[in-house]
Amino acid sequence: MKLARALSESEAKKVQSFILFGGVLTTLTIWTKLEDPINLPKMFVLVLVAAIVLGLALPEILSSLRLTSGNQRIAIYLISLFAIGLVVATMATDVKYTAIFGEFHRNNGFLSYFAMLILMLAGSLVFNLKSVNRYFTFFGIAGLLLTFYGFLQGLGKDPVGWKIDYNPFITTLGNPNFTSGFLGLAGIAILYLALAAKERKFQVIYTVGLLADLYILKRSGSIQGVFGFAIGAAVIILVKIWLMNRKYGQASLLLAALLGTPVVLAVLNIGPLASKLYQGTLRNRLDYWNAAIGMFKDHPIFGVGVDRFGEYYRQYAVQNQVAQGQVTDNAHSVYMQLLATGGLVLFIPYVLLISFITYLGIKTVIKSQGENKFKVSAVLGIWLATIAINIVTIDNIGVGVWLWITGGVLIAVSSSSAQTDTKSLEQKENSTKGKSIKSLKSESIFPVSYAMSFIAAILVLLLVVPVLGKSSALYNLKSNASSYTTQTYVAVLVSESKAASDDPQYLAQLANLAFTQNATNEAFSMIDQINKIDPRSYYGNYFAAFAYEALNKRPEAIKYRERLKELDPWNNASLIELIKDYQSAGDKASAQEIAALIKNNYPGSQSDIDASALLVG
Repeated sequence: MKLARALSESEAKKVQSFILFGGVLTTLTIWTKLEDPINLPKMFVLVLVAAIVLGLALPEILSSLRLTSGNQRIAIYLISLFAIGLVVATMATDVKYTAIFGEFHRNNGFLSYFAMLILMLAGSLVFNLKSVNRYFTFFGIAGLLLTFYGFLQGLGKDPVGWKIDYNPFITTLGNPNFTSGFLGLAGIAILYLALAAKERKFQVIYTVGLLADLYILKRSGSIQGVFGFAIGAAVIILVKIWLMNRKYGQASLLLAALLGTPVVLAVLNIGPLASKLYQGTLRNRLDYWNAAIGMFKDHPIFGVGVDRFGEYYRQYAVQNQVAQGQVTDNAHSVYMQLLATGGLVLFIPYVLLISFITYLGIKTVIKSQGENKFKVSAVLGIWLATIAINIVTIDNIGVGVWLWITGGVLIAVSSSSAQTDTKSLEQKENSTKGKSIKSLKSESIFPVSYAMSFIAAILVLLLVVPVLGKSSALYNLKSNASSYTTQTYVAVLVSESKAASDDPQYLAQLANLAFTQNATNEAFSMIDQINKIDPRSYYGNYFAAFAYEALNKRPEAIKYRERLKELDPWNNASLIELIKDYQSAGDKASAQEIAALIKNNYPGSQSDIDASALLVG
C-alpha cells in the first residue's frame, strides 16, 4: 500500500468536510461546565479535528512536494517555515506549559497554532475551484448560526444565561468584538452566496440572512466587523462590476479608492468621519502596542515566550497609560502579539506567509476569467478582511481558525486555476485511464490514513483531556464550594495542586481558593511551587506578599514586593505597601528610597502624598 499519493476525489472531499466542520465547531463550541467555557473547549475541538485531518491528508501531504505547482510548493515551504519558528519559539519559552497550552482563558499556545497550520496545509492541497463553494457555504452557515444566537441574546432568551453587564452580544466567542469580527467575515461569504445563487429563492434566503448578520454585527457595538465586511464586500462587488463591464469596473475602483480613504483615516481618528467611526479603545491598543515593541526590543530573536505577553505587560507598559493601571494578557494585534512573544523567529515566517498568500490571491484574481475570477475574488476578499482585522484584534481561536482555513483555500484555488501543474496533469491522466488496482487498494475499508487519524486523535485526547479535567474541577470547586466541608475542600485543593504541579496558572487559582478557606500553609505551598515554575508570575508574588501582610508578617513580604517592583514598576499601591513592609522591618532608608521613587514617577500625585505621610508617621 502506497502512503505517499494523491488523494482521490472522494478522499479529498472527506478531508474538506473535516476542515470545514472543524472550523464551524471551533467557532460555535462552548462548554458551560468548565471554568473556561469559551476558549478551552474550542482549543480541544480544534486540535482534535486537526489530528484527524492530518491523518486523512497524510498521503497528499507526503506527496505534495512532488506533485504541487511552483506557487503551491512555495506556500508549503512557508507554512513549514512558520511551523519551525513556532517550535523554536516554544522551546525557547521559559514556562513550557504556557507555551504549549497558552495563557489562561486564551489558549493561543503551540497546540492551537500548530493545529491551525495543519488545517491550512491540508486545505491548500485538497480544495480546488470546484469545491470552493463548500467553503463559502460552511462559512456562511456558521455566520447565520451565530446570528441566530445573537438574536436570542438580544431578546434576553439566551439559553446559556451568560452574566454580561456591558453588551449581551458575546455569542459563543466571549466578547462583542469577536462577534463583530466573525460576523463581518461571515457576511462576506453570505454576500458571495447571494450574488452567485442561480435560483431566486436562494438569492432571497441569503439576502435576508446577510441583513440579519449585519444587524447583529451593528448591535455588537464594535467596528471591527464593519471594517472587515466593507473590505471584503468592496472586493467582491468591484470584481462583479468589472466582469459585467470593464469601464464600469475601472470607474468603480477609482470611486472605492476615493471613498475608502476618508473611512480609513476616520478609524485612525482623522478627518470629518472620525466622530462616527473612531473608537476610543484604539488609544488603549496604542499602550499595548508600545509594550509589545518594548518586549521585542529586549527580546528580538525569540520574544518573551509563546503567549507570555500577560506576565511581561506590566513591566513594559508605558508610564502614563490611557487607563492607568489597566492590564492585559494580549497585545490586541495578532502581528504585535507574535512579534512580542515569538520574536523574529516567529514574526518573519508569519509575515512572509501572509504576504505570499496575499500576492498569490491578487495575482490569481487578475489572471482569472469569468466565474473563476469571481470565486477567487470572494476568497481573497475574506482573506484581506481577516488580515486587516488582525491589526487590531486578539487572536481569538473561534475567529482566527478561519484565517488559516481561508489561507489554505486561497492557496488551493490559486494553484488549481493554473491547469498546467503536475498534479492536475496526473489527475487528468488517471481519470482517462481509470483507477488502477493500486488505487483501489489505497481506498480500502481501513487504509493507513485512517489508522494515522485514529492514533493522532488518541494522542490529542491523552494530551488535552487532562486540561479539560482541571477546568471542570475548578468550575466545581468555585460553584459548589458550599457542598464541601472546609477540611474536605482543602484536601481537594491540595490533591489538585499535586496533580498539576507544572501548571502555574491553575496553581494560582487553587492558591486563591485556599486563602479563602484560611488554609494559609497549603496556599503558601502552592505559591512556592508557582514561583519555582515561573519566578516572574505576577500572582505568585502578589498572593504571597498580600498573605504575609494580612498575617502581619510584613518583613517576610518584602522579597515578593521587591519582585513586584520589577514586574509592575508603575503600581504605586504595591510600592506603598513595600514602604510599610520596610518600616515594619525597621529599614527606614529603603522605605525612603521607595517614597522617592514614587515622587520621581508621579510628583504631586495622591500616591506621592500618601508615601510622604507614611515617612512622617
